[in-house]
Amino acid sequence: MKEGTTVNRIYLLGFIFTVLVIAVHAGNLYLIPETLRQGAAYDAADLLESFIGEELGQIAVPGFFFISGYLFCRSLGGEKITVGDIKRKWKNRLISLVLPYVIWNLIYYVIYLVFGRAEASPRAVLDAIVFYGYNPVFWYMQQLIILSVLAPFLYAVLRDSGRKSAIFLLFLFFVVAANTNTVSVHIVNEDALFYYCCGIVAVTFYDGLFESEGRDMHRNLMCIGIFLFIMLGFVMTVPGVMGDSLALYTGAIVLRRISGVLAVWFLLCCFRLGKGEPAGWMKITFFIYATHYLVIRALNFIVPKSAALLLILYLVMPAICVAAAYGGFLVLKRFIPGLCRILCGGRS
Repeated sequence: MKEGTTVNRIYLLGFIFTVLVIAVHAGNLYLIPETLRQGAAYDAADLLESFIGEELGQIAVPGFFFISGYLFCRSLGGEKITVGDIKRKWKNRLISLVLPYVIWNLIYYVIYLVFGRAEASPRAVLDAIVFYGYNPVFWYMQQLIILSVLAPFLYAVLRDSGRKSAIFLLFLFFVVAANTNTVSVHIVNEDALFYYCCGIVAVTFYDGLFESEGRDMHRNLMCIGIFLFIMLGFVMTVPGVMGDSLALYTGAIVLRRISGVLAVWFLLCCFRLGKGEPAGWMKITFFIYATHYLVIRALNFIVPKSAALLLILYLVMPAICVAAAYGGFLVLKRFIPGLCRILCGGRS
């Protein structure tokens, strides 16, 4: 395995998925009054924002789950998992997930409290800390915390079952994800569990493929992933193909998303990224993810409600969010390094 290259690839993947998350949340045409939602400028803006945010953007969070499952199990023991290995991983996730999850949720709660949008009560604080009540984009972080608790057991089951049985178990997880609306108890999002386990299977049985570069197989798999992503998107729009089956439609969405994630991974495998240190702004994806929602809300509040201006803002929003986050990161690192490290998930 090429350690430096693989780490750089994962940093770049995380950054790409972060930019796509911003694109999902940056949609702003809803700000235009309904009576003015017409004309060539509006139609062009709507088409472009929908393509980037609703089509390409849907692979972002599944990509994060895939990477998280991959990384959790990448160095989780050898032939036998020890209690020490599990403790080490959980301790790392306490620093990289749980602490920043609590602190960021409190920060958002205080902001809402200051502006009179939240009540000062123990119930509101609990809702903020545990259920991300004032920080809606952190639903993903809550799911990731739950999956991190389950990860050692998922890894043990998938690894010990062998390659073929692990693929079969993945298929069962996929079926459950496709039928998520029929599941009465949701310990974790079923589709998140599927993406996470895909990452575990990838690193457990196919790490040589996922961590190498420049092979014809990478180009072939990238093309297959792109083909499935496009084909499933087309099939889902053809009337009558899915019938009235919600399970078929949901399954197509889940399969399309994981196809897109794998296509991006194998696309990067086609290039030689080298082992050099990634740019600082590329390594603070947690901080960007945690702050982008505030930046988007603030800018959407002040921008003129014109389709052309809103489209321009939409296209530059990822750069603005990254720049704002990196600026805030540098200030915090300079004056409050301890807090900065926590808010970055232990990465600074």
